[in-house]
Amino acid sequence: MANDNYFNSKQFKDNLSKYEDSRTKGEFAYMDADELNDIAEYFYNNGKIDESIEAIDYAISLFPGATGPLVFRSRIALIVNNDPQKAESFAEQIADKSDLDYFYIKAEIMIFCGQVEESDKYLTEKFNEIDEDEQEDFIIDVSTMYADYDRMDMAQKWLQSSQDKESADYQELQGRIAMQEGNYKESNRIFNELLDKDPFSSPYWNQLASSQYMSNEIKDSITSSEFSIAINPNDDEAILNKANGLFFLGNIDEAMKYYQKLSQLKPNDETGELFQGITLIKLNRLQEAVIHLQKAEVLAENQPQSQPQSLLEIYQTLAYTLSSLGKPELAISYIDKATSIQNANEDELTVLRGHVFLEQENFKAARKYFKKALRHSMSSPQIILRIAISMFDNGYINQAYEMLKTLLDIVNEAWTDGYSYFAACCLELGKDEEYADALRKACDKNPSEVKSVLGDELPPDLNTSEYFDYLIKNKK
Repeated sequence: MANDNYFNSKQFKDNLSKYEDSRTKGEFAYMDADELNDIAEYFYNNGKIDESIEAIDYAISLFPGATGPLVFRSRIALIVNNDPQKAESFAEQIADKSDLDYFYIKAEIMIFCGQVEESDKYLTEKFNEIDEDEQEDFIIDVSTMYADYDRMDMAQKWLQSSQDKESADYQELQGRIAMQEGNYKESNRIFNELLDKDPFSSPYWNQLASSQYMSNEIKDSITSSEFSIAINPNDDEAILNKANGLFFLGNIDEAMKYYQKLSQLKPNDETGELFQGITLIKLNRLQEAVIHLQKAEVLAENQPQSQPQSLLEIYQTLAYTLSSLGKPELAISYIDKATSIQNANEDELTVLRGHVFLEQENFKAARKYFKKALRHSMSSPQIILRIAISMFDNGYINQAYEMLKTLLDIVNEAWTDGYSYFAACCLELGKDEEYADALRKACDKNPSEVKSVLGDELPPDLNTSEYFDYLIKNKK
């Protein structure tokens, strides 16, 4: 796989220009398989799926059986078209079935189909067949593949076999695993050490920024994103990370600029439009928000590689926003759309239906849906919390207080959500002692929720460790 540095090189830009000039004339420039593969990957990374497929299909026609183009085409069939059978057919066209990339794509298809144990068995067999001098690279490549599919348990299992624990690739994977497991301190340490050795690596800066954001080191996360942007001004991951950091700190107008830039860089991707919509909701510009959210909806529905979770977030956000605008029928239609998505949480969507009716002051209908969600979920703490938040958002403070008090009395110490809402209820009801206790827990357990619920007036440069003292001192 080519990297951003190569895509910014003169050599690649010359090849791209040559290819695009020939396509403008209705022709195809002759290039070797690797050059066409790089062009296809470049198009894919920029959301130009049709152009990517056209370039890779041309490469396959010129070089039938070549490993690189067929692996890339197989992955498009897998990830974009969600078609493992088609992916398998491309993989089987690879002439050299002793090539490591052939083994990887065969295993990836298994992982995609949920056959993780089978993939592990297959890869173990191949590991024992390959030359000893290839085994270290094999371990790293397999670990990376599992990590890309969020199977950090399998990534860690393979990494344990590595004999080169000081290599950058090994350390990067350990950093990713630490981040996924919530060990942000360790993740930050690893990526900082990697950057000491390679300070011009955008991927390392991006990983560090993500880890810092997750550990509520928001200003540091923004700084890391800025280093990445300095290296590559069009790094979409860095731009998104910086926008998210700015949004968290309440610098909404500046965050909006970066979400807009993200949309310009990736016009066929829904992420920029979705976050512009969310930003406009924060600014209470709901009509404008709906326009961007519906743009995101169209983009996501027209992109076969869009993740169901992205569509689900778009539909739910539209439902909330349209309900706030007094359009309950349209809001319900989006809940219906969300319900049709595979693996959507039925109980959460039932609560959302109740929220729409509650916002229209139809307490009887809202109660029916809330009871249904509680019954079906067997009174799941997450569902209780969602109902309490709906009560809070709609001004039923006493009811929200009672639900949250009951919930927070029964959850274990690992529970992190809802304390900010409970603190807000206590503040509204004049329960000062309970407010201070709930606020302290909220600031310790979930400062991002504190910022969302209580933090409109928090100074943007205030560290999360200072939230409690500031809010107590400036209690209204």
